[in-house]
Amino acid sequence: MRIKLYGVHLKYGKLEFKLPFQSYKIKVLKMSKEQVNQLDPAVEKEVQKQLEYLKFGVTEITPEDEFVKMLRHSISTDTPLRIKCGIDPTGADVHLGHLVPYRKMRQFQDLGHVGVVIIGDYTASIGDPSGKNESRPALDPDTIKLNARKYMDQVYTVVDPDKTEVCHQTEWFEDVTLRDVLSWAGQTTAAKLLGHETFRDRLEKGFPLGLHELFYPVLQGIDSVFIKADVELGGSDQRFNVLMGRDYQKNSGLRPQVAMLLPIITGTCGTQKMSKSLNNYIGILDEPFDKFGKVMSIPDNLMIEWYQYLTDIGEKDFQTLKTGIEDGSHHPNEAKKELASRIVSFFHGDQSGKEMREQFENVFKKKEIPDDIPEFELSEPSQLISILVDAGLLGSKGEGRRLVKQKAVGVVDGDKFSDPEVKLDDSHKGKVIKVGKRKFLKII
Repeated sequence: MRIKLYGVHLKYGKLEFKLPFQSYKIKVLKMSKEQVNQLDPAVEKEVQKQLEYLKFGVTEITPEDEFVKMLRHSISTDTPLRIKCGIDPTGADVHLGHLVPYRKMRQFQDLGHVGVVIIGDYTASIGDPSGKNESRPALDPDTIKLNARKYMDQVYTVVDPDKTEVCHQTEWFEDVTLRDVLSWAGQTTAAKLLGHETFRDRLEKGFPLGLHELFYPVLQGIDSVFIKADVELGGSDQRFNVLMGRDYQKNSGLRPQVAMLLPIITGTCGTQKMSKSLNNYIGILDEPFDKFGKVMSIPDNLMIEWYQYLTDIGEKDFQTLKTGIEDGSHHPNEAKKELASRIVSFFHGDQSGKEMREQFENVFKKKEIPDDIPEFELSEPSQLISILVDAGLLGSKGEGRRLVKQKAVGVVDGDKFSDPEVKLDDSHKGKVIKVGKRKFLKII
């Protein structure tokens, strides 16, 4: 079919121009739906919106240009991205620092993408690198299952369960052969693996390095092949392992994943990374009042970091708050109470965040004792630290002895205890024991 329009003949597949002495033909290329949408201002606007939202609070996106193409393809074709993040079920307690990548996963989910959590049950069963000077011990299957279940219960406080796939490494590693393992090993080099900071440091310091530990980055990379990850989330210390996933996906003919790295959060001490071993952490299972009080104990200069990475504050509000804190127009103590309320509200609801703030102000501003403090019935003279452990105020007698020696345990409106072996008797009934700054126990 030919249509004539002002000297232009339009034929299927080409434009034909006829002039007096010569004809000109221009081939009309067929464009895919994605290419057409790439030129669609509405699609580009959504790409920029998601990019701006997801980049906030991120240390590195590698490579960013590929991530933009991924977003464009996802939006154009209405295909959600698969966002990977792995956990090592070597323990059951989760703190705020652990949840930073899962907060980012939740942001992806809110935009319609899918979160994929990898349970590293296979690597935990053989022992994996700890990042310290020794490998972790191998765990038995029952311990791994228990840890994984408790871990996920806490992760679900952040991610959307309906948009989360939970995968276990044993789903694909249980049936691998020696041929598979050697094939994977042949796709990288010993020199590259020994360039890993953890491995290099161990060797330089003369500490042992197990051959099986060298396979940990390999297995993490293979995880990405099996679940077809588009983006892998991890702390900045996971860069090496995350990029291994790109290598193995390329070798398998898949589109290589993008690495999205997030910061390692500073603990309540204000100087070292948040860690249970350093006792500078806030646990997900901590009581609301303990969470609030621990936030209030952090140095002022830590607030900006925590606002950015541990709350859902938007970039515009964050910049306003940051400016206010830095120029003194926003009082540090007020900003810290707002931060504590945000963190408590996230896990326990807005009402709890408001109540914990009021309770904190009553205790520490008005010097009042909370109304709902626990009680301990004293039937016979008993050791102070044993009472505090039995009442749940302390995790161990060792912690109690340390706090007593630090003059951190005493009677409200009374003296501090100095003897860790002191016993409480009838003379202490009706009195309130204070442990640290936030814990109280009434003796009855």
